[in-house]
Amino acid sequence: MSKEQGQAEQHGRRLPVWMLSPAEEKEARKNLKTMAYEKCSEYVRAMAECSKAHGLNVFPACDGPKRQMGECLLFYQKDEFLDAEWDRIVERKLDALEQQVRARKAGEQ
Repeated sequence: MSKEQGQAEQHGRRLPVWMLSPAEEKEARKNLKTMAYEKCSEYVRAMAECSKAHGLNVFPACDGPKRQMGECLLFYQKDEFLDAEWDRIVERKLDALEQQVRARKAGEQ
């Protein structure tokens, strides 16, 4: 159980399962960023290599790789990808609740 969930339970105001806490929202955005950089790794790598090669002249010299990297990263910042990350977190929460219910039922028998 996360720290936020524990605090919410202490105060008697538990969030619905489908609603994300601020920490879970942050986790979803972090996961989205990680996924976007993995999907766009070739463009990120090309931009990094270009910036290393051109030093202070990075902006005029690396406009092409910068534009390609930006377009790729922006593509993965759409709401549909963020929604997918939210869904993964909600599914994880549901699985945890189902396991708790099973454990309670097993303990009662």
